[in-house]
Amino acid sequence: MTSAAKRNWTAALYWIGVAMTLACFAFILAGNTESVWRFEHKAFPLSWAFAGAAVLAFLATELSQSVSSARSNLEDPSSQLSPELASAESES
Repeated sequence: MTSAAKRNWTAALYWIGVAMTLACFAFILAGNTESVWRFEHKAFPLSWAFAGAAVLAFLATELSQSVSSARSNLEDPSSQLSPELASAESES
């Protein structure tokens, strides 16, 4: 996967987390209304489902960022030997 595609995927996961968080708050605040009450007073309230989805989206975002940063550190040319050290090793 290209880095641009990874950035798009990471951004999408982040915004999914934001949307799920806002939906969670909306359902909590609207929990006293008659139309939303039946979804909030079940064994597993809908606001909890939105909160769980938000947590998973944010965790996936963090995991995606940490994996991509670890890969970029491995592929970073500055992490290789400097020319002086490389020539010193080849002379030995």
